[in-house]
Amino acid sequence: MDEIDFFRGRRVFCNGNSRSRSLFSMPISDVDIEAVRLFLALGYVPGEKTLFKDIKCLQLGKPSDIWGEKFESVKNAQSPTYLKRILLESIEKDLDLSKEQVVPLSGGMDSRIVLGLLLEFVDARKIQTYTFGVRGSYDYEIPGKIAKSLGTKHVNFSSVDSHYSVEGLIRAAIASDGNTEVFYPLVLNRVSDYYGEKAIFWSGFAGDLVGGGFEYGNSKKPFIQNYEYEARGIHYYSKAAGLNKFMTIAGNGEKFGEGVAAAEAVFWENHVERYTAHHIFRNDMTIMAPLVSYPFLRLFLELDPDLRKGKKFFNKIFSSAFPSLFDFPTKSYGYRYSSKFYLQPWHLTSFYMKAFLWRLLPSHVHHPNSSYIDMQHAINHRSDVAECVNVLIDDLSKRDVVDSSRAMLLLKAHRKGTGNYTKDIINLASLEVILKAAKI
Repeated sequence: MDEIDFFRGRRVFCNGNSRSRSLFSMPISDVDIEAVRLFLALGYVPGEKTLFKDIKCLQLGKPSDIWGEKFESVKNAQSPTYLKRILLESIEKDLDLSKEQVVPLSGGMDSRIVLGLLLEFVDARKIQTYTFGVRGSYDYEIPGKIAKSLGTKHVNFSSVDSHYSVEGLIRAAIASDGNTEVFYPLVLNRVSDYYGEKAIFWSGFAGDLVGGGFEYGNSKKPFIQNYEYEARGIHYYSKAAGLNKFMTIAGNGEKFGEGVAAAEAVFWENHVERYTAHHIFRNDMTIMAPLVSYPFLRLFLELDPDLRKGKKFFNKIFSSAFPSLFDFPTKSYGYRYSSKFYLQPWHLTSFYMKAFLWRLLPSHVHHPNSSYIDMQHAINHRSDVAECVNVLIDDLSKRDVVDSSRAMLLLKAHRKGTGNYTKDIINLASLEVILKAAKI
């Protein structure tokens, strides 16, 4: 078993004695109503459940996979040279120079760290980089500047230019094994088509988590805290409706419990494995994720908690390891880790100005932290998105799996502007897409 399997990136589905790497190659008989309720309460199905009866997404990996006895001293974790070597070894293990090397580049820290590591093996002119999102956002603009400086072959896939269709959404559902909403990652259909089967994609997946960027206190029980995080902005069910069921089905965080706080461990095993991983690890793309290699992961999980806190140690180490890549601002930190730190006041002023203009003119200005199109606005004002939503929720309402009157009520209220029900509408429409993909 490899590191990505550990995070259910390369998934294994089980139905009795039958196993498959793809959900939709399994014999699907009917929906699991309990799982449907959780999907509409959270935006994904937690634990080993899927939306379909008798089909599980197996939990791979045990605590001993990380916490084995044979390992070098954790003191090495504070050596930048050692940390970099661990990651270089991880990349070298999976490097196949007969294929295109592609780096999905964002405005954040982790993707440029992976790019910096890959540059140790491959000339920049032979590396493909791309970004997707909306023009004017950090995730769209900053990578272009980095690519131009380095000389990589760079492509921008604009979410604004991506056409939304029911067929395209079904394809996204099949590629992501139907466990999450499918509207936002539809743009990856274009990415997959553009680079083809001969590409290896080097992802910065989970760097924020490994480094300590997702910190959760222990003032509440882990399951309650995780459930409340997931249920933000979702109104289809009352927030209490699925909590008890979530607590009995969700992953318990055992794999990471020795290295992180209990609430963080539960978050990793549910949100990251069952939501984030499904968006990133499409089964029509070959994805490598060096930042979750076991040696690197274990080193960071054994660090003093104060070193992981706020991702400060991680960011400091790797921004100093790749200074040329961090001369550019990052989405979350601006110029804090750049030699051009004196530009930070200008950066902050620019951010707040753009964010203010976005609130005034959402049809013309994108929020600088946007990763995708503004779906709240698109549901009402973008014809292809609106048409997909109308068709899908209408078709879903004809099934005996949701309260059709409740679904229509939320859509009408959103259209009238009397409430923001974006997450509910996208989850409902995505549920119908997944059911269509399953041909039931």
